[in-house]
Amino acid sequence: MNHSSFVKNLALPLGLLLCLISQNGYSFNKLKTYEPRTFEMSGGATYFETTSNFNDVGTKVNLISSNKYSLLDMFLESRYVFRDFWSVRAKAFISNAESKSTDFNRTNSTLNTLEVSGDWMVYRGFMDVIPELTMRYSLDQISNTQDAVLTSEGILEIIALLKVQNNYQWFSYYAGGGYNFRNERSSVMPWYLGGGVQWKHSFLGLELNGFQTITDDSDKGGTNEAIRNTLIQRVDGGSYKFYTVNPSHIQVQANLDIGFSSGFVVKSYIANSISGQNYANGMTVGIAMNLLFDTFMNNPHKESIPVKQAEPTKQEENYQIQTQDGVDQKLFEKEPEIPVAPVKKYNKVPSDDDIQDQLDQAEMSIKLKAKKRKKKK
Repeated sequence: MNHSSFVKNLALPLGLLLCLISQNGYSFNKLKTYEPRTFEMSGGATYFETTSNFNDVGTKVNLISSNKYSLLDMFLESRYVFRDFWSVRAKAFISNAESKSTDFNRTNSTLNTLEVSGDWMVYRGFMDVIPELTMRYSLDQISNTQDAVLTSEGILEIIALLKVQNNYQWFSYYAGGGYNFRNERSSVMPWYLGGGVQWKHSFLGLELNGFQTITDDSDKGGTNEAIRNTLIQRVDGGSYKFYTVNPSHIQVQANLDIGFSSGFVVKSYIANSISGQNYANGMTVGIAMNLLFDTFMNNPHKESIPVKQAEPTKQEENYQIQTQDGVDQKLFEKEPEIPVAPVKKYNKVPSDDDIQDQLDQAEMSIKLKAKKRKKKK
């Protein structure tokens, strides 16, 4: 498939631009974070190179005549996290592939793949549980008569994954597996297992990942399988990176994330094949950047208006109450308090003599009051 010079000239500068604005890359550290109402921009590049394959029984076989295949994938990704721990993601790839053989060198640059996905943290506890659904569509379709290098499988893929992870303060681990339906190809089971140490916003870890064919390709054992192998030998220098029947692969990977803040992280990784079947044996390196933005719902920037407190009114020092207004000021005078006769308190129970004395005093007081009344009369 031939492409215009415009696409070829655009691929490299656009790829460099993407490297300056990125996050979760092609196969970077797979720990997911959920900061509600945040927006992430990611971009970067991965480079793959191979000079050998794993054949159908898993034996490593070098490409004939020192042939070589290389692939540069550049991507741009965006992700938005909603309030209830679920997110949506969109991603686009631009690819530049090159094959070198004894008779001819081929290159192909194209806007390759579009990808959309959604994930939701259904359980948050000792292990976070995250199901994810992804749809990937390759724009660069494959034709058995084409003369351009292959940049992808050229098909529609639907991937369902179940992920678990745990983020401790200094150590994190994660695992995942699922099902990848590949239209017109064999279905595979992708999986990964990893962990590492982290400090502040940085991370250093190891990971084992790969995929295993679980359903046979419809072309297995037929004429079309031979036609596909002929195309691979002609345009890809014999590399089994794409378009093979029933591929499987395992690789080991080292991840390094350097975080300057929670909103700016540089991600990198290096991976190397350790086993496989009907797949390329090679090394991959990647670098990406991640920018995290708070939306206006998290950071409304509302300025609170200070409440002005009323100051008490000061009275003049020479202020005097006006009494010459014709009103009898005696009405405002307080009534004299009536004195209350003190009650004699006893520290002990009174004796019979004390009681008799009180009765005598009371009787004498009554007689005196009676004489006074008679005199008044």
